[in-house]
Amino acid sequence: MKVLVTGASGRVGANMVRRLTAAGAEVRAMIPPGDPQAPKLAAFPQVQVVEADLGDQAAINVACKGVTHIVHLAAQLMRGDTPVDRFYDINAFGTLRLLEGAVQCGNRLERFVLTSSDGTYRPGAPPAVPLTEDVPQLPGDYYGTGKLIGEIVLRNHAVQYDIPFSIVRFATVVSPEEAAKIFRVDFWRTMLGWHRLGKDCHLWPLFDGHPELAPMYEAAVADAAPDTAVGLAGPGGEPWTLSLVDVRDAVDGVYRALTEPGALGRAFNIAAAEPTPHDEGAAVIADLFEVPKLMVELPIRHQLELSIDNANRHLGFRPRHDYRDMVESGLAMTGTDSEFIPANATSGVAATWQPR
Repeated sequence: MKVLVTGASGRVGANMVRRLTAAGAEVRAMIPPGDPQAPKLAAFPQVQVVEADLGDQAAINVACKGVTHIVHLAAQLMRGDTPVDRFYDINAFGTLRLLEGAVQCGNRLERFVLTSSDGTYRPGAPPAVPLTEDVPQLPGDYYGTGKLIGEIVLRNHAVQYDIPFSIVRFATVVSPEEAAKIFRVDFWRTMLGWHRLGKDCHLWPLFDGHPELAPMYEAAVADAAPDTAVGLAGPGGEPWTLSLVDVRDAVDGVYRALTEPGALGRAFNIAAAEPTPHDEGAAVIADLFEVPKLMVELPIRHQLELSIDNANRHLGFRPRHDYRDMVESGLAMTGTDSEFIPANATSGVAATWQPR
C-alpha cells in the first residue's frame, strides 16, 4: 500500500510513519511548509516528504497523487491568535481538501482514516461516563466542532464517492517523555488557569459557573514544592478521572483502523485500557520520583472516560500502556529509543523531573 500521512512530523505522525515503514508500506509524509519538526523524519530516507498547507488545494492534490491510503493526522489543537475561520479551515476543510484531492487525482482509495478527538463529546461537561461512540457529539468549542465537521464531511464524501473510511477519536495522547509532567503542581495550575480564556477553550463548560476552582487550587498548593505530585478530587475526596493514551497505543489504534476489515465505516475511541483516577496518577509520580503527594479537593468532580469496547471488538485493539508504564518508559529513554520517537525533535532526557 502507498500511504499519505498528514501531520507526519507530529507526536503520533512520526511514530505512524515508523510503524508503516516497518510494515513495508510506501509512505509519503505531508508536513506544513517550514515545519520545525521536520528533522524527525530524517530517520526515514525511504519516505517521500512533501510540504503542503491544509488550505492549499493545489499542493494537497500533489500530495494525494497515486496514494492508495490516507491517514489524516494533521490538526491545529489550540486556536491562540489564529482567526476562527482559518482555524476551521485547517481542522474541518483540510479534511475536505484531502478528500477532494484524492477524488480529483482519480485515486481509488482503499482506506481513508480520519483522526478525530474526544473533544467532539464536549469534554468539559461529558454527557456520559464512560463515553461511547454513540453518545451525542455536541462539542461546544472551536476545536471539537472543527473535528466534528471533518467527520461529517468524510461520511458525506464516503457515500458520494464510495470511499472506504474509518474514524478514530483520541483521548489525550501522551508521549512517554512527557508523562511525568502530568499530575504535578504546574500541570493542574495551567489547566485550571484556562478559565481565563473564557469560552475560547475546549474545557470552558468545566469552569462555567465555577470561578472559584483556580483560586481554591492555588490556596491548596500554596506551600507545596514544585515537584509535588498532585491530583484533583471532588466533594468527599472522590478523585477526578482522565482518559489518556500512550502514543504507541495511539499508533496501534490508527494502524488497525487503516488495515482491519472490521474498521470500515465505523468510529472508534482510542484510549488506554482504563482511565487514570487522579489519586492513582499522583501516586505513580510520588512513588517513582520520591516526592510528596497532595490531593486537592474541589467542589465538583470531573470524569473524562472513554470506552474502548468498540475498538476492542472490531479492531482487536488491546492497549499495552497504562500511566505508570508511560512514565517508566519516559525515564528509560536515553536518546534514541527503540519503541517511540519523542514528541519534540530536540527532546533529550525524558522527564522534566528526575528521580531522587
